[in-house]
Amino acid sequence: MKTQDQSQTLWNLKVVCRWALGLVWIWEGLVPKILWQTEVQTELVRASGLYWPDPKNGFLNILGVAMIIAGIIICSGWMERVAVLVATISVMILVVLVVGNHPSSLSDLHGGIAKDLCLFACAWVVWKLAPAAPAAPAAPAAPAARDQN
Repeated sequence: MKTQDQSQTLWNLKVVCRWALGLVWIWEGLVPKILWQTEVQTELVRASGLYWPDPKNGFLNILGVAMIIAGIIICSGWMERVAVLVATISVMILVVLVVGNHPSSLSDLHGGIAKDLCLFACAWVVWKLAPAAPAAPAAPAAPAARDQN
């Protein structure tokens, strides 16, 4: 049987990993897809052939908004296990598309692939702890006030 402290620790760990994963999705959607698009990223999308209506102004903006929404859903904890499963599968697909169209990304000094491994670890923690720590444990009851008279 888990103690109150253990339950709280497991729940905290799950929430920290969920937020780390969600915030990366929000950041990756907002900053490189919407605010500061690069030619390398636009060319990656163009080379994949998987875009509509155009690789830069249309698709990257749509993808960025979708990633932000996904990040918010992950952070919120709504459908926790489904959200991290979809996020993990999406990252795997993106890794294959990126490496397949830009093999030098494996040696990227900013560590995109290494970051993805950390995302997998966070998703795994959330997946494993979702059934064990489904909600924040109730706060322990306050000690009864003693009569000071």
